[in-house]
Amino acid sequence: MRKITHSASHEMSIASPFAVRSLSRAIIALTAIGGLAACSADQQITSNAQQHEPAVTVSASPAFVYVSDSSGVNQLWQYAGGVTSRLTFTDMVDKDPHSAAGHLVFASYRDGDEEIYMGRTDLSGLKRLTTSAGEDEQPNLSPDGSRIAFVSYRSGTPRIWVMDSTGANQTALSTGSESYVPESAPSWSRDGTQLVYTSTRSGMSQVFVIPAAGGTPVQLSREMNGAFNPVWSADGSQIYFVSVMGEPSLRAVTVATGETSDWVYDAAGIGEPSCSSAGCIAVEGAYGSNGSIVSINQDLSTTTLVATPANETSPTILVR
Repeated sequence: MRKITHSASHEMSIASPFAVRSLSRAIIALTAIGGLAACSADQQITSNAQQHEPAVTVSASPAFVYVSDSSGVNQLWQYAGGVTSRLTFTDMVDKDPHSAAGHLVFASYRDGDEEIYMGRTDLSGLKRLTTSAGEDEQPNLSPDGSRIAFVSYRSGTPRIWVMDSTGANQTALSTGSESYVPESAPSWSRDGTQLVYTSTRSGMSQVFVIPAAGGTPVQLSREMNGAFNPVWSADGSQIYFVSVMGEPSLRAVTVATGETSDWVYDAAGIGEPSCSSAGCIAVEGAYGSNGSIVSINQDLSTTTLVATPANETSPTILVR
């Protein structure tokens, strides 16, 4: 294990008023998309420099899917046992992966506008689930695989929607806030009864928890510069989120009490956490142009898993 540092060119300060579309949206920022170079489907991490070559490999870390722009456009990749494999091969952006119940959901521009797709963890049986004129993104699959929460712009403002995992019954979640208030980053609780998400209903992006069927949300964070990208801890007792007092860092809030505490800090910034019973991973150098995937150790230090000259972001631990 080692402490990870980035050169000054990799460090950045993030302005306090973030774009409404969440921090992960800022990474993608409309990139000019060219043709894809030919790329091998499987890459041994420890082989030559043309392949994904992290500074440290930890074969015992959980398998996960992440986004990389190493091909020139954001595509989905998988890490398992020290080996990276490219999962998608399109000339349009694939992003926002999330795994549960042996499946993987993600957002993609492959059919023109941004829609949501779902398949098994190897993307067999891939199916497009949304067809709205507004962009649909940030899908999050319920633990039992039956429901998907996502963000849709179909009403003009990013709002939380839910649907069956077949794509049926697409419905706006009733959160009680005005229709012009942006919402983002939904995530299911471990028992599937609640959703955590962010909203600016109190003036700044903060973390809220709400029953999965909709209702009255409870505000859990009160960060001066906002709170972003919340996820549940493995046992469901806490929610981890990104705070931006200086460089992005991870904080934890206890759901039962609302008590908030620092969790993980990195001088280069850290964000986009993903947790399961197998552990937690995140992005070191998050929200810049050269993110790396790291594991979070029990002592809250980080260990590099995937670090290349490309930008690696948006990891999700695979649940098979």
